[in-house]
Amino acid sequence: MKKCPQCGFENQPHNQFCKQCGAKLTDEDQPMTREAAKEKSSKRKRKVIYLVIAIILILILVLFGIAQATGKHSSKSPASTSPKTEKKASSVAKKAPATTAASSTAASASSGRQTAIHTMPDVNTKNLTTQQVNKWVYANIMADWNKNNTDEPPLTPADQDAFIFNQSTDDQGCVEIQVQENHQSAFMKSIHAYPESTPTIGWYRINAQGYLQQGAPGSDNWNTIAQNYQEP
Repeated sequence: MKKCPQCGFENQPHNQFCKQCGAKLTDEDQPMTREAAKEKSSKRKRKVIYLVIAIILILILVLFGIAQATGKHSSKSPASTSPKTEKKASSVAKKAPATTAASSTAASASSGRQTAIHTMPDVNTKNLTTQQVNKWVYANIMADWNKNNTDEPPLTPADQDAFIFNQSTDDQGCVEIQVQENHQSAFMKSIHAYPESTPTIGWYRINAQGYLQQGAPGSDNWNTIAQNYQEP
């Protein structure tokens, strides 16, 4: 039956106008059937579910964006704390110029800075102490640093503790020296080196002839940088 919205008279389902008052009857004016009510309720539930899913996806995207931004910031922190560390490593690792035996004192000057390296041709380089080996390596590192890092404080003979020297013997009986930066030293702290790292900046060795060479472990490509013993 169709109930008239105006007078409440119940008309036949096929009637388009109320027999009592003549008002137009429509299907929208009639109470919902149970099936229609269920369908409408189901649609509302689906809308709620879709809305909840959309909110969850938005939250996931927001959290993911925050995590990425935080990760980028963390990865850049050491670089911002010590922007000069990489520069130091690459600069110190450059090849030092070879020193001839004819000179008792070699000096390298750059921008008014003078660094003296004392060459001692009478010292037997095939029979050096641990301290002598470290001094020989440091003398070349110091000269190379002061030549190529003119915007940094100069290294002096007293700054040898700015580097760590690890000695070992390779398969050929040569003494190999791994050199690392000591970021706990006063010099490295003065240039704001990142305190939690000790980067390796070069490998050296003294070969069978007693020459100081620079290269890489396990490689045949070693370059001779000094034939006579030197001290800073």
